[in-house]
Amino acid sequence: MKAPAISPCLGVPDTQAACDFYEKLGFTALPGGDDANDDLRILLFEGEFALMVFRDRHLRDWLPVLKDTPVGAFGMFYLAVDDFDAYVEKIRPLVTVTKDVLEHNGQKIFYFTDPNGYVIGVTQKQTW
Repeated sequence: MKAPAISPCLGVPDTQAACDFYEKLGFTALPGGDDANDDLRILLFEGEFALMVFRDRHLRDWLPVLKDTPVGAFGMFYLAVDDFDAYVEKIRPLVTVTKDVLEHNGQKIFYFTDPNGYVIGVTQKQTW
């Protein structure tokens, strides 16, 4: 698997709870490494790297500059899916809808918030 140019790593209070949530949405959670004391997890979507989750206190220890940054900090992420309508229908009952389906520049977008306050926008996969 090839890692993307930018690999998001989200600080979360409970790594397993975050993985459980994302697995309900069709993601696969993998261990981030061989260290049993390190709770970094890699999340795949449709077999491709999507993001990492890491316990917030460990992330703050790793990068002290993040010491005072709250979980769910400002920003958003986008998840590109093969079948937008089917995926949104599948996950709608499992998520907190932040902004319902809208069309922007000819592309449908659906926003939800995960349990830690991160905003995810779902879009149809595009060829650039």
